Order: sequence, then structure tokens, then C-alpha cells
Amino acid sequence: MSAAKRGLGRGLEALLPDTEPKRDVPIADIVLPDSQPRRRFVEQGIMQLAASLKHHGVLQPLVVAKDPDAAEPSRFRLIAGERRLRAAKLAGLSHVPVFIRDDDDQRHFELALIENLQRSDLSPLEEAGAYERLLAESGLTQDALAKRLGVGRAKIALALRLLKLPADARRALEEGAITAGHAQAILSADPERRGAVLAAITARGLSVRAAERLAKEGSVIRKTQTQEQPEWTAELSRILGAKVRVTGSAGKGTLSISYHSADELDRIVGKLRRD
Repeated sequence: MSAAKRGLGRGLEALLPDTEPKRDVPIADIVLPDSQPRRRFVEQGIMQLAASLKHHGVLQPLVVAKDPDAAEPSRFRLIAGERRLRAAKLAGLSHVPVFIRDDDDQRHFELALIENLQRSDLSPLEEAGAYERLLAESGLTQDALAKRLGVGRAKIALALRLLKLPADARRALEEGAITAGHAQAILSADPERRGAVLAAITARGLSVRAAERLAKEGSVIRKTQTQEQPEWTAELSRILGAKVRVTGSAGKGTLSISYHSADELDRIVGKLRRD
């Protein structure tokens, strides 16, 4: 099957090729891997799903693989469906339907990421961390990974950018105090101003657009500080009898003097020496 057909758009079907037929296995025989991309679960959502499972059962099978580290051959390692597994335990179910795959660890992690991305279950930072790990372990470029997962390269690049957030902004993003759009606005600010932008967003409830405007203010201020200084430009031009440009702030900057011939340069240098 092509990489495109294994992308995010096909739902669980992308996970099912090369699996054993569906069968029920004891929940106690399924273990969670350390590499699951999702780390946070909304308790209320799990409880609501558990209530549904009590009445209807698990309609969508989990995806598992045989656990190579287990002494018993009947033990399985979860690949996709952790939310359903947690809810099934809460609902008191003893067995769940599963598909059993036979892949390497990297492919298992890729499938778990795909399933969670399909359901928008990952937090922005969990998604970014998952992309980072896949890139590191697979050796793929961002372009190649995007094609393999069926997403745009820009989506991966923007997600990875979130990993550069300062600790306080990461915490705010995880807690839902800011959105991924706010986080990108914070990253567009100068590093020394990111804390102030975050504080303004949370204190004033700024929209993403307003946060973007605020983040740009530092660049605007710097640009203003390095604009041409007209009072010095006019005075020096009068003294030297040549076009002069002074840019910078009161503390430092650049002085440039224009000339159009060797004779004019000699005259300017002579004037500077005499003065």
C-alpha cells in the first residue's frame, strides 16, 4: 500500500493492513508502551466513553502487537486505542476486540501517532514531541515524514517550532491558558520579550491576532531606534559640504559620507583633518 493511502485521511483503515483477523483478548493481557505519543487524558471524556462502552461495548477494535518482552505469548503491547482501553477498564469490561500487527517499534509509534492525530487527541506539545522522535529515529526529512503521515510539511515545521518555547509558555500551552496560535506569536517576539508577551496574553485575554501585533512591537521599536537621525545628518552635511547619513540610536550607530570623485574625497578628508 502506498504512503498516501496510509496517511491520516483514511482513518483506522490505515492501521489495518498486515493484521491478524479481529479477536477478543483479556484487558489484563494488554500492556501500555512507554512510547505512546499522548501523555494527557481528559478524565471527563474517559468517564463519558466508559458509560457508552457499558451499554454498547467497544465498537472500534484496538490495535496491538505481541509483546516481545513478556514471558507469556498471550501478552500484547498496545499500539493504538489507549483512550478506549482506559475507558473499558473503567467500565469493568474483561475483554476488548483487537487487531494484532507485526511491525517494528518505530512503525508501532508511527501508527499510534497517526491514530491520535486522526482524533485530535494529542496536545500541541505532544504532537511536536512525536514528530521530533519520528524524525530522529527514522532519519526522514520533514518532507518525507509529511508525505508518510499524509500531512503538510508546514504543519510539522510549525509543530516542531513549539519545542523552542520557554518553560513558562510551554506550561501555559499544556494547561490550556494559551493556544498553539498564541504560542507561535510568542515565538515571533524577541527572546527577551517573550515572557512579557505571554503575561499580556494571559492577563488581558488577547486574541491570537492581538498577540501577533504585540510580538511585533519590539521589532518596530528597534527599527525606530535605528532610523536616520535628521538633526545630526543636517549638521554634518553642512559642515562637510557632502551628503551624510547617520543611523542608529543615541548610544551607537553608523556614520556614512558620500563622495563622487577623488577630488571630493580629498576635500572631505582635508576638512576632517583641519577640524
